[in-house]
Amino acid sequence: MRGRISDIVLYAAAFVAGDVAAGFCAAFRPGAGMVEARCCATFCHGSAYCPDATFCQVTGTAGAVIIIIPAILTLAAAVLAARTRARLAATAAMLMLGVMNAAIGRYPAPETEMRAKSVATREHISQILYNAAGGGSEGAILSAIAIGDRSRIDRTLKSDFKKSGAMHLMALSGLHIGVLYLLITLTLGILGNSPPARILRKVITLALLWSYALITGLTTSILRAVMMITIYEAGEFAGSRRNLMRALAISAFVTTLANPDAPFQIGFQLSYGAMAGIGLAYPRLKTILTCRSAMMEKLWNTTALSLSCQAATAPLVWLYFGTFPRYFLITNFVAIPLTSAAIYLTPLALVTKNLPVAGDFLASALRLSLSLLKTVIGIIAGL
Repeated sequence: MRGRISDIVLYAAAFVAGDVAAGFCAAFRPGAGMVEARCCATFCHGSAYCPDATFCQVTGTAGAVIIIIPAILTLAAAVLAARTRARLAATAAMLMLGVMNAAIGRYPAPETEMRAKSVATREHISQILYNAAGGGSEGAILSAIAIGDRSRIDRTLKSDFKKSGAMHLMALSGLHIGVLYLLITLTLGILGNSPPARILRKVITLALLWSYALITGLTTSILRAVMMITIYEAGEFAGSRRNLMRALAISAFVTTLANPDAPFQIGFQLSYGAMAGIGLAYPRLKTILTCRSAMMEKLWNTTALSLSCQAATAPLVWLYFGTFPRYFLITNFVAIPLTSAAIYLTPLALVTKNLPVAGDFLASALRLSLSLLKTVIGIIAGL
């Protein structure tokens, strides 16, 4: 089983590597179609206007063929050699499939009606959340940590989150999906534990998680988290155990297949880097200390988890932002529980908002948690 999992990780890594390698070619620039890149780079000299669109289209297609044909030949050779050198052949095949994926998939995505409705729904929900928290900074924070709408966050507040190392709380991530998954699971516990009830719970849970992912714009980290949970849930039907690295590899493969530009996005690199750190470093790091107290063990596990994530993403953070949060451990110990509390309190406050006692109490508790989060972030940022 372990060998099979390592093979899956290897093949997915090879596919993403092929996509990235092709992305560095002029014909596969991220965010630009092959025709446009070839036209502007070769014939239009960077001009926005191309005098011979037909000629550029033919040349762009020829560039695709030049790369796709060797990819197909390599894939065929790998299949023929698979009997004797299966892993090497399959790895080469996935590498060239990644190149092919970049060759045929890197065109601008058209605006769809579903996406337009998703944006409108997100704006409507953002306004509801903003009002539920009483507006102001608290309302802006709730809109940001709940559905990723940072349009109301002012420059000072954004700077505090960045300096304290809490910016990931505003960038929707696996933390949000984990909290939502736990909340849905606890709520659906009333359905019972019979086989039909378990199936129904899984279906409802996945439907709600994917709906949330669509509303929040299918950001890379959210897509990764929801896809991993989907893989976990589907694996249980097949009788397989949950394995983080296998689920991570499959989700990376599917994400890159659907969007060849994804590996070039900061969100993709940070999200998958953090999860790779958890999968590779955390199991070893948490065994360094043996705690007799259950509370101390939980504290050390949380510390080891934070260190694993930060160690994996620190080079990327420094590369892109030129900084590194010095007090990230303090931030994670304090800000994450407050963020989780706010996310848990939000649906309760919305459901009970018209009730005289419970509604006022939960709304006040929600605003208090957000106010404490803002205060704590400001204090850590000023250290």
